[in-house]
Amino acid sequence: MTRNLVIYHPGTGTLIPLSDEVYMIDTGRLTDEEMQDLEQGSLSAGTAYGKGIRLDNFNMTNIFFGGK
Repeated sequence: MTRNLVIYHPGTGTLIPLSDEVYMIDTGRLTDEEMQDLEQGSLSAGTAYGKGIRLDNFNMTNIFFGGK
């Protein structure tokens, strides 16, 4: 069974499908410049990849559903 997982914020109605390139980032690992880029929405995919963890259907399914 293929799952189509999303991240959802009910306060703003923001919906992010995990089929998009999405990262979980510990902002404590970012430089001041990278933090500014993050806040402005211009942090590069390369920096996000290097500083964060990619959230996607595969690894989130494994986390929540035990790889089944």
